[in-house]
Amino acid sequence: MGSAAGKVVRAALHAFFRQYHPWSSSATLLALPFSAAALLSRSHPALLAPSRALSRRLRRALVAAGFPPASQLLFLLSHRLSHRACAFLASLPFSLSFLLLAKAFAVHSCSNPPPPPPPQPPQRMRRRKQPSSIAAVAELVRSSYPAMAATQIVNCLALVLANAAVFAALLAAFNAADALHLLGGGAAVPPSDSISVPNSGGGGRAVLTLSAAGVIVYSVALANASAVCNLATVVAAAEGKGGADAMLKAVLMLLRAGDAATAVAASLPASLAAAAVEALFHLRVMRPYTLTGGKVTTGMLCEGILVAYIHAMICVLDTVITTMFYQTCKASYSCHLVELELDEGKEDLRV
Repeated sequence: MGSAAGKVVRAALHAFFRQYHPWSSSATLLALPFSAAALLSRSHPALLAPSRALSRRLRRALVAAGFPPASQLLFLLSHRLSHRACAFLASLPFSLSFLLLAKAFAVHSCSNPPPPPPPQPPQRMRRRKQPSSIAAVAELVRSSYPAMAATQIVNCLALVLANAAVFAALLAAFNAADALHLLGGGAAVPPSDSISVPNSGGGGRAVLTLSAAGVIVYSVALANASAVCNLATVVAAAEGKGGADAMLKAVLMLLRAGDAATAVAASLPASLAAAAVEALFHLRVMRPYTLTGGKVTTGMLCEGILVAYIHAMICVLDTVITTMFYQTCKASYSCHLVELELDEGKEDLRV
């Protein structure tokens, strides 16, 4: 798994830096508005109030469904889900427009790289070839955007279903442990946002063990769901199949090729880099903004634009990595068989 993921990441880095000046810089500029909106929505103080209100309501709903109030997992899940939901809704218009255009540009640039210039070409011929290649890629981006938009909506629904499935499994585990009297008496619902301390004894140890297992299951499930969604977006851009068709083909490619772990491992560096950039934006931009009482300086603005540009580069690089993984799956496994399985599945659904 490690060697395969390393090869995919090295190939993606090579393609990204080799085509940075003609192609990747354009995709990065397209993703810049989304990166700025995403960074602001995840750290701006204006979203803290609705996020906290949603977190409290979600915590009460989870406690009523069967989560023990003393579980650390209850606080972590409610806080993360409420914060991510508010940030997602705030940046949704930019993710459906600028981000998808940048991803489509990156996918088609990797799939159809510009031909190398001939030795000592005339100035007139160079000026004629460059606009034609850019126009061809722009036409491919325009034609694949509707399929990518439909796939993005399906990806959002798939992530919601993945979260719901993990929550259902965790609720079943906690309810089963409570029925076996492994959780103890529990504690009352905390009225504030403070983290409650688990009870000592066997009940507290059982809650801590189930919470740790829940964090692992939740992280693995979301990592696999994100890998499938990213691959579905690349499939929609490369093949023009949008919506559920792209999602089904991405799932079949991962299942038949057996490379789900490789996809997760290959996307891990970009995910860690994006998290580091978010922390840097909060430290260098939002923290001084909060300390100065909402005053924006020139230095903060310049640093914010620079950090947003780095975040946009990471988004484009993540798309390039997924594109290289998609090409690896096509090379290692016959996608004609995937098409046959997909058609057979559609016929079974019609019956």
